[in-house]
Amino acid sequence: MKALIIWCLVSQAIILTCNSADAGGDVDFTILIKNEMHHFKKPTVFYHCTSSKKDMGWHRSVPSTEYHWNFKVPKFGNGVMVHNCEFRSRLGTANVEIDTLSTTAILCDGHVCEYAVRRNGIYFIGYELPVEKLVEPWTPWSPQQLKALHRSKKDHD
Repeated sequence: MKALIIWCLVSQAIILTCNSADAGGDVDFTILIKNEMHHFKKPTVFYHCTSSKKDMGWHRSVPSTEYHWNFKVPKFGNGVMVHNCEFRSRLGTANVEIDTLSTTAILCDGHVCEYAVRRNGIYFIGYELPVEKLVEPWTPWSPQQLKALHRSKKDHD
């Protein structure tokens, strides 16, 4: 009986490995960022995301707008795609590192990983539990940052 159970487990592992190898290629993912700064005097958020393969540029976002981009991640968790995102709002700044492995699909809705910009920071919207987790709170603007911002506005006027 023990030998039969072991044989079944080994057979199942071989079948799964062969099926995965046949599928080949990388896993497609999408990151979706939603502005949820509703009922706020100045709800505009600017964000800039980059990876080692692409710079998504700066985006201006108002409530109820969404921005997304697609990318691929190597299969079997042997690779990771890292996106660094910088957020700026009236409330301050937030820097988020988004690490995506092929197994991340378990946490996301299929292969779409959602992030929400809210009053107290940037949230990951999980699918599996479902869960909403604050990944980075807003860091208030420093006096030096505010001075530099005002100087740059004057230079553009």
